[in-house]
Amino acid sequence: MGRAFACVGALLGIALFVGGTPAGDQVGKPVKAQMVKGTIKKVELSKDLLIVNQKLKKDVVDRELSIRKDTQFVIMTGNNKQEAVGRDGLILLEGKEGSQVQIQCDKDVNVLKVTVKLKN
Repeated sequence: MGRAFACVGALLGIALFVGGTPAGDQVGKPVKAQMVKGTIKKVELSKDLLIVNQKLKKDVVDRELSIRKDTQFVIMTGNNKQEAVGRDGLILLEGKEGSQVQIQCDKDVNVLKVTVKLKN
């Protein structure tokens, strides 16, 4: 009888050790927002598009980011702060090529927030 309990205990221990949580089980874990950092290359108002030069390791790549109606913009010039939403924010970036930009995207690369530090 003692041997049977020992076997059951051993099997239960192995099942717990091996079973644990499945590797693909991501339910309940928050997905981290993505950040794109670089400089403004071009603003295309007709397409609601912001094109950013992003440095990746030794290369510089162009990232085309679609601006949505609810995208928030924070534009810093020295100590002055300007805020806008959607296309109104994109309009403020016209002619500001070369300025530093930091863009927060969700897991599906939808642009949530654009923070720009304008060159003086």
